Amino acid sequence: MLIVFMTLIIASCKDAKQDYQDISYFSMDTNGELVRPIDYRSWIYVGTPVTPNDMNNGKAAFPEMHNVYIDPVSYKEYKKTGTWREGTILVKELISVGSKAAVSGNGYFMGEFIGLEATIKSKKHFPNEPGNWAYFSFTNPKEGTLADTGKAFKTNQCNACHNSSAGDDFVFTQYYPILSAAKGVGEDVVPENAAKRVAAQAKAFSDAGVWDAMSPTPEGLTLDIPLGKEQLFAYLKSGKYKEFTNKEKEAHPSLGPHQKLGLPVRVFMNDIIAASLEKGNDEHPLGSVIVKEMFKEDNTPNGWAVMAKTHDKAQGGNGWFWYEVADSEDATKIVAMGNGVEGCFSCHTIGKDMVRTSFPLN
Repeated sequence: MLIVFMTLIIASCKDAKQDYQDISYFSMDTNGELVRPIDYRSWIYVGTPVTPNDMNNGKAAFPEMHNVYIDPVSYKEYKKTGTWREGTILVKELISVGSKAAVSGNGYFMGEFIGLEATIKSKKHFPNEPGNWAYFSFTNPKEGTLADTGKAFKTNQCNACHNSSAGDDFVFTQYYPILSAAKGVGEDVVPENAAKRVAAQAKAFSDAGVWDAMSPTPEGLTLDIPLGKEQLFAYLKSGKYKEFTNKEKEAHPSLGPHQKLGLPVRVFMNDIIAASLEKGNDEHPLGSVIVKEMFKEDNTPNGWAVMAKTHDKAQGGNGWFWYEVADSEDATKIVAMGNGVEGCFSCHTIGKDMVRTSFPLN
């Protein structure tokens, strides 16, 4: 009798374990769109990153605060195995920066809820997406409401950057200490109960960020454009790059966060990169130059983005010189400048040797 009883307990535990693995916190409708998640504030809170306009020359790609939550089953599995399970969902709640001053001092303080986004890992629904991850938005910024369903973004809009820059299987765990502390510690371990903390001032943080040069730019290099800060801005301001034979006839919506996703841009290429693209080369020659004019919504000029090959090899983005200035009149509004700028090459890795522009130019 005892043996039968114990057998039933073991079977029950196995069934419970199987059910635990099969729990899903999202659903797809008949059109293949993600149904807007609900009750997510009762899930596991991950963190609240913010990249404010104030620290990004007034042109941050994501200036709002992001409250991030993960479903509890996936969090539990991540603690146990250190991997993201099939069916993982993370929800990102967008909140405006409401104030930059409080009784405690100056800072960035939460304002109003303004949007909702989500990402899911599903081989069943997205077998052809890198890592089986897909990204969604339910935000209606003009209406101030949330859509009932969300359509997956195209791969080059989100997945490419996550693929090249995220710390752990397309998830930016490096910016969420809650996840870093939980990775593989054990299903029954509660990381926040541990007394261990990093001593104050014990860790020196680098001043370098995703928009800073991480590799030196070669000195004395002669290209079709100058690489000095003042000289390059003067060159762009003069419009000399418009003499390039290869140029787009008109502007088109940007596929990347140049000023803002979807704003008009127009591309100019020198003969070196054009010839390489025409041949279909996997590696473009030193001296390749692309200049991108950027515009506001009303089509008035709003700066330039530049990439120039300074080495024979791309070296993961370090072999390219990157530059972006967010104003056509003010040379100080530099967003990025130098070799190996992560904020630039992380999105460009999807292209052939960092070049995402289609060729021949339209």
